[in-house]
Amino acid sequence: MSLKSGIAAAILMVLSSVGAMGQAQPASADTATKEEVVKFLELTQARDRVVQMLEGMAKQARIGAEQGFRTKVPDATPEQIKRVDELSDTIFAEFSPDEMIDAIVPIYQKHLSKSDLQAIVAFYSSPAGQKVLKEMPGIMSESMEAGGRIGRSKMESVNRKIEEQLDAMVREAQAKRDKDQKRTPAKN
Repeated sequence: MSLKSGIAAAILMVLSSVGAMGQAQPASADTATKEEVVKFLELTQARDRVVQMLEGMAKQARIGAEQGFRTKVPDATPEQIKRVDELSDTIFAEFSPDEMIDAIVPIYQKHLSKSDLQAIVAFYSSPAGQKVLKEMPGIMSESMEAGGRIGRSKMESVNRKIEEQLDAMVREAQAKRDKDQKRTPAKN
């Protein structure tokens, strides 16, 4: 999976977490309208969550890119680090929160009925729902930081293992070439 498709998948996961998900249902007279879904997404501040998530992902990508570059170039100059940061930032410049919201409206319509949305909107209008909405930015930010740390530590380990395996494969290939060359004397 590419970085961009992974990011898009993560964004859709976050958007789906802003409300309780129901069982998939066939379209019916109780199918929510686009306006009802948009009202729900506005109430749950989904667009703000997408913006926040993109910013958090960009920050984590920037940190990871800098660390990766510094591993390869330990004496990197501030100018080089700035270029790495700019390159990292371009990945997220193409993502539009509004485009993401437009893309998920039909998904909500598929999975949540009009009555589901009415109940969910009632919850988010309640004091407990308002508390969830108030605390969600902090929860998301802290979750992104924790996930970034885990991801970076796992990637370091995975990259080391891959490099070790590739080095072993190179040594094996070289040993086979050396062995084959010894068996076949050079022709004059």
